[in-house]
Order: sequence, then C-alpha cells, then structure tokens
Amino acid sequence: ERRAREAADEGAKMVAVLGGDGSVGLAANGLLGTGAALAVLPSGTADDFAASIGVRKLETAIRAIADANIVQIDVARVDAGPTRRHYVAIAGCGFDSEVNEAANAMRVNLGATGTYVAALVKTLSRFSPAGFRIELDDEVVEGPHMLVIVGNSISYGGGMKVTPDASIVDGWLDVCLLREMSKGAFIRAFPKVFRGTHVSHPAVRMARATHVRIEADRRVMVYADGERVGPAPAVFEILPGALPVIVGPNAKAVR
Repeated sequence: ERRAREAADEGAKMVAVLGGDGSVGLAANGLLGTGAALAVLPSGTADDFAASIGVRKLETAIRAIADANIVQIDVARVDAGPTRRHYVAIAGCGFDSEVNEAANAMRVNLGATGTYVAALVKTLSRFSPAGFRIELDDEVVEGPHMLVIVGNSISYGGGMKVTPDASIVDGWLDVCLLREMSKGAFIRAFPKVFRGTHVSHPAVRMARATHVRIEADRRVMVYADGERVGPAPAVFEILPGALPVIVGPNAKAVR
C-alpha cells in the first residue's frame, strides 16, 4: 500500500502490482484518489480479481498494459472495528472469515482451492452460526446465518463464484446471505459455488445494495480481499468509478 502510494506521489501514471488478491487490494488502497491506474500482474495463490478483469495469465496482463485499456471501476469500503479498508473483490464474515483464519494459519501450501477446502473442512467441524442483523439499504434481515458476503467482484478463493452476477462498474454491492443449514446440507451444496449455481439454493439470498451494515450476536471477524479488517459491527459502502484499472479484452466483471 505504502509503495503504491509513494509511486503515485512521485508522478507514476500507472502502477503494476505483481501478486494475488491480497496484494492487489493493498495496492488499491494506496492508489485510491491519486489518479494513477492500477495494473495487475497475476502471481498469487488466488488470482480471482485478475481473472475478473481479463488478465488471469501474465502474458495477457502484459498485453493489456501495452494496450492501456483503462476502466474506472467501483471500489468498496468497509469500516469494521477501528479499521477502514477499501477492497476491489470480496469481503465477508461468519463462516467465511473463520475459514480465512484457518487458511492463513496453515503451514502447507496446497494451492488456492486446496488450501481453502482444507481450511473449510477444519472450520466446519467446530462452526456454529452467529445471529446477524443485516441492513441492506432500507431493508433489514435478521436471524442465524452461516456467512454474509459483500462483493464488488465475482469470485474469491480460487474460483468460487460467490457473487456470480456482480459487476465492478455498476455502482452496486452484491450481497450473498447463507442462512443456517445442517453441515451435511452445506457439504452437498458447496460445490455449486464454483459454478455460481448456489444462488438458487433455498438457504441462499442474493441482493444488491449501496449501503450494508452488519451486526452479530458474537464476535465475528470481517475479511476483505483475503486480509483481516476487524470485528463486526461493520459498515460497507460502494464508491462508483473510484479507481482506474487496466483490464483485458475478456473482463467478465466489466458489464
């Protein structure tokens, strides 16, 4: 984040970031408001954001930089506990954040999907849903939920299309709410998220909002772009067209 900001302050019109979703999110925080464009060179454990802007492969990313195809994308902002962060892809809390905690603690690199699935299995064995109060603009949703996702882009965790219809240029946050369900039902439904077909499951609620507030009846941690932000309560906002980003020719999230 600091290096990206310093580069922009020194006059750089474009800053390239070599890394995964976490590195991209940090760089976005540094570049926001500077006018410098963000270019992504994918090399992380999970490069979901790179895939969403059409630069999943390094060669494609380099060609996109040469073509200088710049799009002003939306950026999401979250305030959780004392911390404010901006993010470009996905934020979440509940089961999702506990899986993130477990994945970050793992000492063996199993790849993006393998690490997430291993952490998921470990977390599921001891997980219990929290009671949430979720404000979606003027609507309120209450009750026990396994997870709450507030997305700007489409996927995370190595291809899990948790908010498959999201766009990074539409001025909306895409929300996925998963109500309490049995562990067996969760295991059966989980593979659907890789195709984005989980949205039709009766325990899933999809919504769009520009303002989201989350409260929980126990301590739950919020993660954004794979990085820990802070505990709920948390407030999410969308900042339309806030960041210039270099995109490839098949940017799925630019629609």
